[in-house]
Amino acid sequence: MNPTLVLIGVAVLLSLQSVWCVQEDPTHGKDHNPIHKEHYHDGAHDPHYDHEAILGDRQLEKEFDELEPEEAKRRLGVLAGEMDANKDGYVSRDELVQWIMNSFRKLDMEDSLEQFEESDENADNKVTWKEYLSRNHGFDINDFKDYTEEDAVSEFTKKLKVLEEDKKRFDAADLDKDGALKKDEFVAYLYPADFPHMHDVEMERTLQDHDKNKDGIITKEEFLADTDKNDKQLLLLEEERFTDFDKNRDGILDKKEIKDWVLPDNNEAAVEEAEHLIERSDSDKDGKLSIEEIVNNHEDFVGSQATNYGEFLPKDEL
Repeated sequence: MNPTLVLIGVAVLLSLQSVWCVQEDPTHGKDHNPIHKEHYHDGAHDPHYDHEAILGDRQLEKEFDELEPEEAKRRLGVLAGEMDANKDGYVSRDELVQWIMNSFRKLDMEDSLEQFEESDENADNKVTWKEYLSRNHGFDINDFKDYTEEDAVSEFTKKLKVLEEDKKRFDAADLDKDGALKKDEFVAYLYPADFPHMHDVEMERTLQDHDKNKDGIITKEEFLADTDKNDKQLLLLEEERFTDFDKNRDGILDKKEIKDWVLPDNNEAAVEEAEHLIERSDSDKDGKLSIEEIVNNHEDFVGSQATNYGEFLPKDEL
């Protein structure tokens, strides 16, 4: 990259009050999972995954510890009534999936609000680009004042591309174009997979990074291009991931397959979790859960922990 052009780019970005950050490539990171834990560890089942998937709130899941089993069952019974959207006395597979999807969205929001509060340095209920990067990456624009031209060129040559791409995502999340993110915009910035208006910028980022010949698809070689070939275990893992994403086994990732890779939604995880809970609790094997079946298996759904349920429970039921 031409050093002069780099410095021009730096000046432009700095005039926009931008700072660089080191950011993990989202296309080779973790799949979107708001619970941020595995359902199984070395073959052992983690019940907390189930509890968070039902409650949609980590603090509520912890608070359940204080509740006696009978009270836990009573509250779960009320909660199960809320899951029963059509009020037929049963929680169907689809109703349970939708409930879990809603819990996942709540967990995403919980995480984003924590980061929002940390990033909103002047407490004005919005986060600017400068605030977010300065707070979360510990690097302020003023830190560049003592850089030599040579050092600035070196650093920004490495970081300018990442910065430009990340700023595009920030701008896409900024729906009202006021230069800052409100709480609902901030969650879209952190979790673009959940928001259709964020999809184009994420797809563009991935194709720019991996589609070397600009033909709109990603080959296996392009997918593995940034993988350390000397790390045989990692290479094998990435090859298996490519095979998983290549649904039609044609050796390439087309647009839909790329989207499934880059923007994984939580529907598949919600379906798996719903089927897991039904399998464990459906005593009469009719493919749906009665309120009684849910309450009788309360340890699978909420354990023995207390919660105030927040918006889930009507106040007069508590």
